[in-house]
Amino acid sequence: MKKTTIIFLLLFLCSYSFSAQPVDSAEKEEEGIGATFSPWMDEEEMGRPMDGITLLMGVYSPFDDEMKGIYGSAFSLSGQYCLNMSRSIDLLGAIGFVTNGGDPYYDIPTFSSSSDESSSLRIIPLEISMRYRMALMKSPYGSLSRGLYAGAGINYIWAKEEIPGTPSASGGDFGAQIFAGPQIFINKNLAFEGEVKLLLNSVDMKYEEKRYSLTLSGLLIRAGLSWYY
Repeated sequence: MKKTTIIFLLLFLCSYSFSAQPVDSAEKEEEGIGATFSPWMDEEEMGRPMDGITLLMGVYSPFDDEMKGIYGSAFSLSGQYCLNMSRSIDLLGAIGFVTNGGDPYYDIPTFSSSSDESSSLRIIPLEISMRYRMALMKSPYGSLSRGLYAGAGINYIWAKEEIPGTPSASGGDFGAQIFAGPQIFINKNLAFEGEVKLLLNSVDMKYEEKRYSLTLSGLLIRAGLSWYY
């Protein structure tokens, strides 16, 4: 199932890459829903591709009951590069970091673990995605440009877990993500972006000759600032 999902998303990314065309002069004059622009762009700039960098912070919440019981929610930090493909299509590359400590004995009410017996989890996701942006205003002039975006992509997650009484385990595997959120330009180059992302991942962890599966599928809610140029 996971392989099928990844293959489907690869085809999705390729199809969007080939379908993204340079903006012509007719599109520059176009105003309306679906246009992507900053409200301070002049007529020449409206068709100019805008690449950018983004810093996002948020909270990662796993779906798996055992993961949720041990680690709960975790802090997330990520950096993202945006390569503009056309007026409404962006190619995104990102790297993130998620870390948290946990209680491996959460399901034993009579046992209280000390700090020396806490487990820890570190996750580093590498992502590539395609997103579609849509402005929710009829004209770029006179007010801030506000819009929504949605997209999907594939990722590779590397994870390391340390559990009391066992050697450190680590592993990595491919997965997928689906996301959506708002985009609000604060000025010509600076924009606020929020995001809700669904991660579809599981990783085979290894230590010595032993293996176990770590279910990392979950919800990532984050927000940050983008600088477009």
